[in-house]
Amino acid sequence: MTRYFLLRGVSAGALTFAMLSPALATHNLPTIDVGGQRRAAHHGTTSHAAGPVVAQPAAPAPGPAVVTAPAPSPVVSRWSPTLPDGKPAFVEKWQLPNTVASITRQQIERKINILDSEDAVRYMPSLFVRKRNVGDTQAVLQTRTWGIGSSARSLVYADDLLLTALIANDNNIGAPRWGLVAPEEIERVDMLYGPFSAQYPGNSVGGVLKITTRMPEKLEVSVKDTVAIQDFHLWGTNKSLVNNVTSMFVGNRYGDFSYTISGNWQRGSQQPLTYTTTPVVVPGSYIMSNLYGTTYANVLGSGGNLNNDQVNAKLKLAYDFTNTIRGTYTFGFWSNDGTSYPENYLVQGGGAYWGGLVPVVNKGKVSYNPYLSTAALQNFGSAYYRVQERIMVNAAAVKSNSGGPFDFEVSASNFTYLNSDQVAPWSAAVPYGGYTLNGRDTVFKGTYWTLFDAKGIARPAEGPLVNHDISFGVHGDQYHLNNPVWVTSNWAAGMAANTGVATSIAQGTTRTQALWAQDAIKLRDDLKFTAGIRGEVWQASNGYNQSANLNTLGTGLTGAPSTWLPIYQPNQYSTRFSPKGALEYFYDKNWTARASIGMANRFPTVSELYNLATVSSSGTVTNPNPNLRPENAISSELAIERKIGGNGTARVSFFDEQMRDAMIRQVTLIPATSLSTTAWTNVQRIRNSGIEVAIQREDVGFKGLEVQASATWLNSRIIANPTWIPSAANAEVPWATSVAGKNVPNVPNWRGTLALTYRPDDRWAFTLAGRYQSKLWRTMANNDVAYGIYQAFDPFFVVDTKINYKWNDRFSFDFGIDNIGNYRYMLFHPFPQRTFFFAAKYEYGRDKKGAPGIFFTGDEGGLPDVSTWFQPVAFNWN
Repeated sequence: MTRYFLLRGVSAGALTFAMLSPALATHNLPTIDVGGQRRAAHHGTTSHAAGPVVAQPAAPAPGPAVVTAPAPSPVVSRWSPTLPDGKPAFVEKWQLPNTVASITRQQIERKINILDSEDAVRYMPSLFVRKRNVGDTQAVLQTRTWGIGSSARSLVYADDLLLTALIANDNNIGAPRWGLVAPEEIERVDMLYGPFSAQYPGNSVGGVLKITTRMPEKLEVSVKDTVAIQDFHLWGTNKSLVNNVTSMFVGNRYGDFSYTISGNWQRGSQQPLTYTTTPVVVPGSYIMSNLYGTTYANVLGSGGNLNNDQVNAKLKLAYDFTNTIRGTYTFGFWSNDGTSYPENYLVQGGGAYWGGLVPVVNKGKVSYNPYLSTAALQNFGSAYYRVQERIMVNAAAVKSNSGGPFDFEVSASNFTYLNSDQVAPWSAAVPYGGYTLNGRDTVFKGTYWTLFDAKGIARPAEGPLVNHDISFGVHGDQYHLNNPVWVTSNWAAGMAANTGVATSIAQGTTRTQALWAQDAIKLRDDLKFTAGIRGEVWQASNGYNQSANLNTLGTGLTGAPSTWLPIYQPNQYSTRFSPKGALEYFYDKNWTARASIGMANRFPTVSELYNLATVSSSGTVTNPNPNLRPENAISSELAIERKIGGNGTARVSFFDEQMRDAMIRQVTLIPATSLSTTAWTNVQRIRNSGIEVAIQREDVGFKGLEVQASATWLNSRIIANPTWIPSAANAEVPWATSVAGKNVPNVPNWRGTLALTYRPDDRWAFTLAGRYQSKLWRTMANNDVAYGIYQAFDPFFVVDTKINYKWNDRFSFDFGIDNIGNYRYMLFHPFPQRTFFFAAKYEYGRDKKGAPGIFFTGDEGGLPDVSTWFQPVAFNWN
């Protein structure tokens, strides 16, 4: 389908169905509970997404496909995030037309060795989180169609707070701030695939992940302590690395007021993240190839050996103004204090001695050069750093949930860097060893983002729109980046020793205002059509860049003074419209088919516009590209789903995405010069097509055996990219002349998960799970063929296990192993090797029996009765 027909066809189709739908209006609104009394509101025999208070079965409602819906559970509150059928309430409430995959708190406890909140998505279809270590601040979400360097092509929310940092699109500062959510406060996690809802901006092209946190109806207390031990061996590093995570949660309700207090404290040591390499053979180094197999990249030592200490604290308040209107406020604080120590493989014990000076004779004259190259010395210097960050978040919302003719939500949130400094020496020092006194301080203080949303949904009870659920809203956001890198006279003192000279400064602001509307029309009992449109006005302003090149020791400026002058970037403006459409057919109570199509416009982030570029041949910093065009994608999906046995689902999705002007960092020519640089540029056209299969079923062969599996095949291709040029540094000269037909970087062709969980009774849960991903390509030319070396993107197959034991209603214990086979693989960085987990948890108030006792409840477990285990059950499709 061309853009011409999409822009015109969806809107025309919406009007046609709107005119035809009155003749099909034969249904009533569901009965809803107001103050415990039920009243009839005429609008249909199927229930809406409000989530009734009473915990009784409701007539099944047509809705989005949920891949891993948990077993039905009673709804105890109008504000419960889970409906009686296990589906997410917010998806049903707003009639979102996306395919949805879900995982609940109970499933997380049984299946996953969870230390950080992002661990919760480990076995969800097509998803992978680039989590390199415990407490990783750069853990980017990989989705169906986009990889681990595309942080701005998906959205991660925690309730009303956006965790994704849309100040960048990378695997660094753009990563979601997962640390603001403690694992113990998670109630459920839902993934919406594709940009098919008008409610979300074009960043949803890869999907929307929503973490819903707990808000109990009575006193609940939980405390969990987890110890993780990793045995890491690679090249010159042989360590046992210990991490400890303590998570707590307290919540209660007093009349109309409820609250939660949660926190998380993580401290420990991490495996190396970076390595210093050289093409020269140096005694004591480890002989390795470079990425392209063309020369050496011998390993001299490691960096990123991080000892970190992170604290997260959150207060969440809620007040029920009426039975159907609730206000919430959330305050969160997160701090990170970490220190990285380089490990030098060239000397015994890994000390900071770099070989001194070496005499060099040239035309009879003797000079002395460092034993290691300047690049190697500076790499060791930057690997010795301390990072300190403090982040504060505020979010407030007022929302209604009546399930009647009209509901609304108004929310606002703000995310602010109170402090962010990473200090490091400029270089390792010669001839005596150690590090230079002077250094640099990378700062993000002053970076923030603010969002506002107001939305409503109308469900007319009578008249020509009786079968319509019409949702609409207004959105506004502002993102500001402040990222100077200052030269300091005493690196350990940070800003207190600022010399007033910056190696680089990147600043800028983006703003977006949007209006959207969506109409979910019930054409017949078995047919629903959804049409929507989103209009956005975007502006980039206050773009400011400044840079200066320093000598090898960082003690003096180099280059012409004119290159040190600031650059005030031009303002940019853009207005885009994004139509959406979906048609859903309910063949019977088991079979559902849905065809969706949607346009997504993603605007450039501040970092893409204003972060400085580097000339490939000289290392000189140059002006970035402030004239990037917004990305434009047309995504489509055909999803067919079948319910299996009443508590399981099987789904196959055929998906396609055609993107124009994709913003990707690549080697290109500086305008009006013959110099090449690595910078953000618009890639003319990319296409991502594939198939996703997902299945979830309980009682498979034996009572209590649950199977959850998924497989994804993706054909991600560059169709046209005329701005790309081959690079000698990437071994692309002279053979590579075009990248048309090549795989898109950072995106795998194959992914798969399989998780088997056996619950023989209410006390025990045994899980064995596997994860697979094929190789990623790092370069546009797909010529980084080496495996198992630093900066490679290897395939991997990792097997995990977990045993969860509930001793009584107060205490439970976990034992698990991630990466049982100790598979060693790189995704640019080395990823964790075999890791053992031990956890103990105390909780009060969660049991529904109201058992007395703070510690002992009279139901303490003894030896398991294995005679009742492995009871065969017949397979039932229906």
